[in-house]
Amino acid sequence: MTTSPLNAIPSAPPPSEEPLAPLDAIVTLADQVADRIVDAIAARRLVSGQRLIETELADALKVSRVPVREAIRILASQGILVPAPRRGMQVATFDAAWATQLHNARVAIERLCARIVADKLAADRTPLHRLEACVAAIDAAAQRPQDGWLRLNRADIAFHTAMFEIAGSPLLTTLWNAISRHVLIMFSIETYRDTDFERVTQEHRIYVDVLLSGSREKLDAEIDTHVAGLRTFPHALPLPDPQ
Repeated sequence: MTTSPLNAIPSAPPPSEEPLAPLDAIVTLADQVADRIVDAIAARRLVSGQRLIETELADALKVSRVPVREAIRILASQGILVPAPRRGMQVATFDAAWATQLHNARVAIERLCARIVADKLAADRTPLHRLEACVAAIDAAAQRPQDGWLRLNRADIAFHTAMFEIAGSPLLTTLWNAISRHVLIMFSIETYRDTDFERVTQEHRIYVDVLLSGSREKLDAEIDTHVAGLRTFPHALPLPDPQ
């Protein structure tokens, strides 16, 4: 009898009982550099079309060129930086088409995320403490308007990051991480002429209340309202250069 090739393969050893080593939860230096670049774009210290110089960024952030180069690669993969005409990378253009695409993508994944979180909260209110802490951080930032919008907008991003982490969907979290820096830039455009800091706190309190309501219809409507954003600020595009 001819032996099947499958039968000829020796049995695999039993799985190891040793657990995988835990991952380091500390944000990488490259990601920190990427966040600082996005902060500069959000604060209009870097503007669309401006070329990034690795040595200047490294000197400003007091790091080597290695994490700067990796940060530029990360932001290029996310579409925040684009190739410059001759060489290097420059800040992308954030126009109405970009805003529409970002809005539609965010509504789609946020609606899925919110439904999962609402179902989890209906079964167990434990994650509510984290959301309430995020709202408290937003409120703390709103009480210090002298710090400017960037701190408040970062607290807003942290709330939505918490939502995706509570949902526990690796796919949705990956999609959110891919656009969250774009959302921060969007926030800077939305809030450019807005002085109502406390409005942001109230919006997130309403969002949490709707999550707890158990109403899918109210939740979908709240997502549309909460993410509407730039449609309320058509005058904000294009974002003017800083004086």
